[in-house]
Amino acid sequence: MADSLDATAALWPAAIRTIFAADSPVGKAILDRELRYVCINQALADFNGLSIEAHLGRKVHEVLPEAMVTLQPLLQQVLDGGPPLGQFRVTVETPGIPDEPSEWEAAYLPIAMPGGEVAGIYVQAVNLTAKLRADRALRDSEQQVRRVLNSLFAFVGVMTPDGTLIEANRAPLEAAGIEASDVLGKPVWDTYWWSYSAQVQDWLRRACERANAGEVVREDVTVRMAGDTRMVLDFMLVPMRDDDGRITHLIPSAIDISDRIAAQRRIESALRERTVLLQEVHHRVKNNLQIIASLLRLQARSAAPAAALVLQDSQNRVMAMSLTHQLLYERNDFSALELGPYLRRLVSSLRDSHGDLQRRVTLRVEAPDAGLSIDLQQAVPVALIVNELLTNALKHGFPGERRGEVRLEAALAEGRIAVTVSDNGIGLAHDADFHGASSLGFSLVRLLAEQLHAELRWPRAGVSPTAFTLRLPAPTSP
Repeated sequence: MADSLDATAALWPAAIRTIFAADSPVGKAILDRELRYVCINQALADFNGLSIEAHLGRKVHEVLPEAMVTLQPLLQQVLDGGPPLGQFRVTVETPGIPDEPSEWEAAYLPIAMPGGEVAGIYVQAVNLTAKLRADRALRDSEQQVRRVLNSLFAFVGVMTPDGTLIEANRAPLEAAGIEASDVLGKPVWDTYWWSYSAQVQDWLRRACERANAGEVVREDVTVRMAGDTRMVLDFMLVPMRDDDGRITHLIPSAIDISDRIAAQRRIESALRERTVLLQEVHHRVKNNLQIIASLLRLQARSAAPAAALVLQDSQNRVMAMSLTHQLLYERNDFSALELGPYLRRLVSSLRDSHGDLQRRVTLRVEAPDAGLSIDLQQAVPVALIVNELLTNALKHGFPGERRGEVRLEAALAEGRIAVTVSDNGIGLAHDADFHGASSLGFSLVRLLAEQLHAELRWPRAGVSPTAFTLRLPAPTSP
């Protein structure tokens, strides 16, 4: 196969000299099927830290041993007939910059023989680390470069600075079902690919003006192909300069990304469907929990006073859980909840269920409206803990006609979220058993705090104000 590549390469001497002798900041090489360097330009040789002669006839793993773990599967994919790799990024270590990995933007494109078999790989690479230092662009390429370009899947052409198309490789012509004579010598925006839309033509005119001013233009665009079909291209327009820095040509190039765009749209559609499904799930769970709470409320009306209080507590717990699903449904965010709005809604729900206390006890919430969030796994346990602590303060902190205030605060402190429930009531009884089983509320608070891997600071019994503080890990940033 290497002999076959050599035989084919022998047909391109002038084209190869043109491409690989050009003073260009873009590295280029041709590899045979054994991954030996057949041709390489000075830019890529300099990037690799060796002379051109030191590359020729040697395999890539001999020149770039540290990089082959990363490059081997990519090169082999192209040799095996896989899709060409255009405009991908990779980080490798080269002899030119030892012990310092550098980032590259590269393309590996198969070189096809007339029978369709892959005879080798055309490599194009830019060392992005050094790219900012590059101040020279490609020299004139001779017309014979077509022999190499026509073996590539990429769309490549040559234009004069005024936008007249003077060269185009075979790939875009075949994809459009047209001949070179149909487009050469015309302003590029009047050619078949672009003339289907006045808006697209205007964009290309402006792109040529920008490139003629020295700018590299790159954008995804839609063009017309055979049968009046459409193809999405990763399109680039690069100015080519001579040794004096004057722009002599514009080089358009493109890669078909229609399949990638279609796949992206399918993924976006699937995500929208998933979002709708999750919304419906949270909506139904919220409705079911509210039905349960309504049943508890109805049962409490005919229950004995002691039982009615227990049922009221259960109703509050169910509503706290329901509120989580309500906010998830409203916000259309199923990964996290903003804690401030969440706590305010929870307190509002508790006010409704303790209406008789509102004239004597003030409920205050101090928490930011944004920037302090908890993830979905934390939401329900936090709601239940806060519900228990607020209910305890309201039920036991202000007997008789005693007046006062209950405060709910949330803030980020020392890398953790601190939620504090405090009141200026009579304080906890001296015999309060925080860790025993005598109080369902305190037992629930303790178990939920353990589930959250959170720290719970209990108040001192018989001391006012009473303050419970829950310190839980802040959610990890995505």
